[in-house]
Amino acid sequence: MKSMAPVAVILFLAGAGLPAAATAEAYKAQVGPFPVAVELGSWTDAAREGREVPFKLYYPQGAPEPLPIVVWSHGAGGSRDGAEYLGRHLASHGYAAFHLQHAGSDAAVLREHGREGMLREVARPAAAEARFADVPFAVERIVAMSAEGPYAGRLDPDRMGMSGHSYGAISTLVAAGQSSAEAGQRYAVPRFKGAFAMSPGPPRRGSADEAFDDMLMPIFHLTGTEDGSPLGDMDPSEREKPFRTIGDVDQYLLVLEGGVHMTFSGRDAGYPRLARHHDLIRMAAVAFWDSRLRGHAAARAWLDGDGFAQELGADGRFERKPAAPAAAAP
Repeated sequence: MKSMAPVAVILFLAGAGLPAAATAEAYKAQVGPFPVAVELGSWTDAAREGREVPFKLYYPQGAPEPLPIVVWSHGAGGSRDGAEYLGRHLASHGYAAFHLQHAGSDAAVLREHGREGMLREVARPAAAEARFADVPFAVERIVAMSAEGPYAGRLDPDRMGMSGHSYGAISTLVAAGQSSAEAGQRYAVPRFKGAFAMSPGPPRRGSADEAFDDMLMPIFHLTGTEDGSPLGDMDPSEREKPFRTIGDVDQYLLVLEGGVHMTFSGRDAGYPRLARHHDLIRMAAVAFWDSRLRGHAAARAWLDGDGFAQELGADGRFERKPAAPAAAAP
């Protein structure tokens, strides 16, 4: 494991001298200037016995091209229709948002096997390997789309990031460099410039220190104080483990007060603060991607300064953790 110098963590506590209401200008909380078109499609991976990877593309009409790209991955039992609130918002602000669907851990498995059967199915190593492999394959297809066909010249494969919820957050961290004893970093995608992981968690097997030893890009982690696991007992604080363990890349952590597991999926989580929480997730996402994929100094300043912390107020907790400098060679 690499030797790392101690990492300073800057913590913004909800309500620490801040009113509950926003005291700073919100960052692109409103729908953006571009109308959003939606396209459904599917790619076929001949190298994996014709495996189909369906996608849903949210596309901003009239935005300056080529467009930065965000890939999104659903949780267990989900589909490409998940997190529409986020895909549409990003597209309205000038991003091409590709929402993937992973056969073997998607809504079809839930319909066929029921909840308990689905949980057994998605726990299989083969299901994990298949969905993790979907991501680099999808990236290959997006790169090809940017070079030929109706989207030639309209997509920018050099400005691409990865996002996901729950099992999709695991997929996101794997793409960002999380390793395992079985696969190493086989499914990492260095092309990505950032990772936006909603309801992440510690590795299911092995050491977190080893799994997160060599991450490749900045990461924004999001969870909630009531964000347990649909797979069984999990203390919500466990979802902070990746943020606490990773030390070699810049990171952010947002913990929504009262946020639950389904807060991030786009399903009706059934509590009064959901609309506010979705607004905060949208702002966090646009600011992070504006910073990472567009190099906007104002977005970076809003995250690294007091902007987001003040906007958050008593609705949660926000932390920033800069990458630790590598230890000097002896």
